[in-house]
Amino acid sequence: MSNSWSKLAWKQFVSFEANTNCEGRPISGKKQTNLPSGAVAEYLKVKQLAFPGFFVFSAETKRDVRGEVTPSFNAFQLRELGIDFDFCHENHCYSPKKGTVRGFHYQLPPHGQSKLIRVTRGRILDVNVDMRKSSPTFGKHISQELSVDDWNQIFVPEGFAHCYCTLEDECEVIFKLGYPYAPTHARGFRWNDPALKIDWGLDPAEVIVLDRDVQRQPFSEIDEFFP
Repeated sequence: MSNSWSKLAWKQFVSFEANTNCEGRPISGKKQTNLPSGAVAEYLKVKQLAFPGFFVFSAETKRDVRGEVTPSFNAFQLRELGIDFDFCHENHCYSPKKGTVRGFHYQLPPHGQSKLIRVTRGRILDVNVDMRKSSPTFGKHISQELSVDDWNQIFVPEGFAHCYCTLEDECEVIFKLGYPYAPTHARGFRWNDPALKIDWGLDPAEVIVLDRDVQRQPFSEIDEFFP
């Protein structure tokens, strides 16, 4: 997906308030495209967040005597939103305890990873830091709560470092990734760097995090970024 945005487009996102499309139609307003003859796309509800390229999707559950069905992915809708996302890998993460932190992690270009992140159990705070030197939001973060009750998921474009913490016990998170793991290009920084001014709503003494992530350098000492 292109990271170039017009000045007019950027002005629409100066506030962190979400622009919600209540009907669940693509914000682009385009008609259904690339559908096979006779097929109809089942759209998810979508809201566009303050950072360009970030979208939160949700869906209504259909129930009958057999149980229920909830749509969770629509490739046609992503394309209509201008998202080029052919996911190649999926991870299922389980965290038994509240206060579990995973991140910050990112992959340097040309191995940047776009992500579609969904919670299937529990509740998390998902946080992304802009790693693009040329971006007006470089070094700033955007956060979104995801939960199974809201059945919402977030699309994260390339160029961002990602981290999340669990807000409840027994959390399960599914990641769809647009690029495979590239260990030689994998990087990270400290999750609780005070310079980032992220309100995690956690007691640092009770956080569960890998020693590897605790010992990472702060953001201010990072020298490898996206263009």
